[in-house]
Amino acid sequence: MAKRGRKPKEKKGYFYDKEEEAIVNYINETNVAEKNKIFNTILYPALTKMIESLIRRYKLFVPDEEFEQNFSDTISYLLTKIGHFKPEMLCYDEYNGDTDGIEIVDMSESDFKEKVRCAEEEDPEYIHVTFFNKNDETNKECVYKKVKHKYKAYSYCGTVCRNYLMYKCSQYTKKKLRNYSYEDIYDDINNDERFSTDTDNFSIHAEKLISKASDEIETMIRDGISGLTESEVKVGKSLVNLLRDWENVLPYEGSKKLQKSSILYYLREDTMMTTKELRDNMRRFKSLYYFLKEKEIN
Repeated sequence: MAKRGRKPKEKKGYFYDKEEEAIVNYINETNVAEKNKIFNTILYPALTKMIESLIRRYKLFVPDEEFEQNFSDTISYLLTKIGHFKPEMLCYDEYNGDTDGIEIVDMSESDFKEKVRCAEEEDPEYIHVTFFNKNDETNKECVYKKVKHKYKAYSYCGTVCRNYLMYKCSQYTKKKLRNYSYEDIYDDINNDERFSTDTDNFSIHAEKLISKASDEIETMIRDGISGLTESEVKVGKSLVNLLRDWENVLPYEGSKKLQKSSILYYLREDTMMTTKELRDNMRRFKSLYYFLKEKEIN
C-alpha cells in the first residue's frame, strides 16, 4: 500500500550540490574528454540558466549584440576564470579574544594584504599586524586568527558573469557617447527628465547630501573620538572613496537591485570583508546618513 501524505516538493532551482561538485571536478579533471563530458552534461545547462537569468533580471542587454552573442561571450569568459575558484580558503579574520598563552607572530602590512584571503597551511595561526596611517602618523595594531572559509561555486560564477556583463554594458555606453553626434546629444537632453528643472533641483540636494555624508564620515575617522573599531574605520574609508567617486563605480544603467549589488561588490573588494561583516560595520555610518538625509529634506 502506498504511503499517504503530501508529495515532496520538486526543486525548482538549477544549482545544487550536484552542480557545486561538478565545478570542482571540472577544475581538477585533467582528461580532456572527461572534462568536456562534465561541462556538457551538468555545467552547461546550469550555467545557461544562470547567465540568461542575470541578463534578464538586471537588464544587462548590449543593444548592438544579439542575445546569443552576449550569452556566448559571457560563458566563454567564465571558463577563463573558473579555474581560480576554491571551495575552501584559509583566511585571516580579526581576533578579539584572550591572547594569553597564544603564540602570536608579527607580520608586515604588505604580507598581510597578500595572505588575508589566501593563507597557507604553514602560515602562523595567530598574527600581529601594525597598520601605518600616512595622513595622521598614527599606527593601529590588530591581531588576526587563521580560519577556514567555505565558498559556493554558484556565488563565484554568478559574480564573475554579472561583472563581465556590467563591463560589456559600460563599454557599450562609453563607445556610444564617444560616437554621439551633436544632434543626438541635443535630442537626448531635450527628452531626458534628468535635465528638467525639477530634476536639477533634486540632483543638487542629492549631491549636497553625498558630499556632506562623505565629509562627516571622514571627520569621524580622522578625529578618533567616535570609538570606531578598526573594521569600522576600514569600511568608513571605503565608503568615503565610494561616495566621492560613485559616478565611476555604479553602472550607468540598471535597476536599484543591480546598483545595490555593485556597491556591495565594490565594498567587498576594497575591504576584503564578507557581506555580513560589511553590514555589521556599516551601521553607525547608515545612522549618520539617515540623520543627514532627514536634515536635508527638512
